[in-house]
Amino acid sequence: MKFQSNYKNQLDNIKPDGYIKDKTRRRMAQFKEKPTPKRSGRAVFGTAVAAVLCGALLFSAGVVTGRHGVKVNKSDNTNLMKSVQTYDDIYHSVKKFKTTFWDKIKNYATDDEVVLYESEESAAGTNGSASTNTKTEAAAGTASDKADSGADHSQTTAQVEGVDEADIVKTDGKYIYILSQFPNRTVKIIDVTGEKPRQLKSIEADISSCEDMYLSGNRLILCGQNYSGATVNSVAIIFDVTDPNEPKELTRCTQSGYYNESRLIGDKLYFISDYQLNPEAIKKAAPESFVPSIECKDYSGAVAAETVKFYDNCTQPCYTVVSGYNIKDGALIGTRSVLGGSYTVYASTENIIVCGYTDGDGFTQVARFSLNGGEITLKATSKLKGSLLNQFSIDEYKGHFRFVLTDYNYQTVEKNPDENAASSSVEYSTAKVDRAVIATDNTANSLVILDGKLKETGKITDLAPGEKVYSVRFMGDVAYFVTFRQVDPLFSADLSDPENPKIIGSLKIPGFSSYLFPYGGKLLGIGQNADEQTGKTGSLKLSMFDISDPSNVTESSKTDLPAYSSESLYNHKATLADYGKNLIGFPAWGRSGVEYYVYSYRDGKFVQRLKAELNIKTEQNCRGLYIGDLFYIASPYELQYYDLNTFELIGKLSLED
Repeated sequence: MKFQSNYKNQLDNIKPDGYIKDKTRRRMAQFKEKPTPKRSGRAVFGTAVAAVLCGALLFSAGVVTGRHGVKVNKSDNTNLMKSVQTYDDIYHSVKKFKTTFWDKIKNYATDDEVVLYESEESAAGTNGSASTNTKTEAAAGTASDKADSGADHSQTTAQVEGVDEADIVKTDGKYIYILSQFPNRTVKIIDVTGEKPRQLKSIEADISSCEDMYLSGNRLILCGQNYSGATVNSVAIIFDVTDPNEPKELTRCTQSGYYNESRLIGDKLYFISDYQLNPEAIKKAAPESFVPSIECKDYSGAVAAETVKFYDNCTQPCYTVVSGYNIKDGALIGTRSVLGGSYTVYASTENIIVCGYTDGDGFTQVARFSLNGGEITLKATSKLKGSLLNQFSIDEYKGHFRFVLTDYNYQTVEKNPDENAASSSVEYSTAKVDRAVIATDNTANSLVILDGKLKETGKITDLAPGEKVYSVRFMGDVAYFVTFRQVDPLFSADLSDPENPKIIGSLKIPGFSSYLFPYGGKLLGIGQNADEQTGKTGSLKLSMFDISDPSNVTESSKTDLPAYSSESLYNHKATLADYGKNLIGFPAWGRSGVEYYVYSYRDGKFVQRLKAELNIKTEQNCRGLYIGDLFYIASPYELQYYDLNTFELIGKLSLED
């Protein structure tokens, strides 16, 4: 399919690589693995844009709560909004898209740094254990419920303590659950309580695309989406795994749009989808044709109209749907929607921040939702100049919200289709693009602090002109972030006074760190080497930064790896970093194919503990984890296990489909 080929080529040009890029490839693979009814290129492009190419979409917001017993909270307090009372109000607001939406979308090209593709879900990882982290250092912890019994075990690397994130491998210390995303979409369950691990019955996921999963107590939740023609619905499937040898599907929670992100806080699942409204199919008498719908326990149909709000200058029909479900029974607790695409989501135990691009003017719209046991309230909205790299570019601390952004100074460029045809136009269906909103080299970076109402309290602007942000780590009153073009400036900023943030230090070294996280009073970076003259990237590298004096950060140690790429460069959950166990583990693509590395940091140096060759084709579907005295490398095809102290290979278990 020509669209798929063009789409993949454009994704390959995205810089830097990102988690959303990976998710997009997986979604595109579903079309190949499981054919769907034929659609026009226009329809395919529309649904793809809804999932990850929201850069051209105006971030407009609507508050939507459910009917059938779902509580409507009228205390939403937002700026830049106007109230909507009825479905008629919504219909008359969105019907204008019928004649303008596709004409507007086709005017956006997909060059190397087009607004459609900027700022990806890449980068910064976190510490895999609590170790020296504190609750006040919100971004420094990890989140995953520990099982009531079972050996000491690692957890999914997550951004905020108390907020679990979905991944492709989960464990409770007794069983390992491994998600095989395609072509079979199964969860393989491994019992590791005996002398040797053994495979139990697999879960067949009846879903078009399964992205990731959660494990909490006796609940396993699979997250993904179903395709039906041009219709896409996000799905969370809840299983009872009280007896892992006989898992039982309990219920499904379905909502309109592509699966975007999710978080698990206690037994409440916060599920976020992007729903691209089809302007050509809306019908006044059918609210489900122009507002999101939800299907779950005790709820069915379109979301309620009386709480809808949206921006006065709303011009694009793309909802982001944020819902809270109880994982015990799948009941809907609350839901809100944002009319406008989202490209970055941040969550703490008390708030969800959803960010989306405005209409090609280089701004990011920000919406804050407060969380209360599954209930969701839209509290405030704002608009910031620039783009966010990923969720780690956002932080909540002592009632304030901090952001690190890159301003690409977007420009609209008219192109002659006859000139530089290979790069200046992209063909989707029968339409050629001859105008593009592109990012310039005249970039600048900023750090902005907002209060609870998303009003600006302080900011730092014009940082590292000509460079862009590659990683961010907030640690209490200090922020660390890396920009890059040819060398790697690691900045440190004092944020103790939200009205007067200050840059207090910078360190320039070759290459860049794709993510940063605390490691026993230091800061660990995983990234790539780069040529100081050209900025061309090379092999992987590990860096350890001494941050004992934030105003004088130094690189205390580094090591180069004989590997070229790693999922850890754009997905923090691919890395196991546990200071308590002194383990740094990650997959990589090396000279022998896919490899898994484990390092420790001793006496001021990185010490390689393991380099294992893996029998898989990509480094994007394996995880390292420990349980008790064993270290496991899990993939959908094989489970390798080692002595945690010596890293001697004990055995391998081939996994059956």
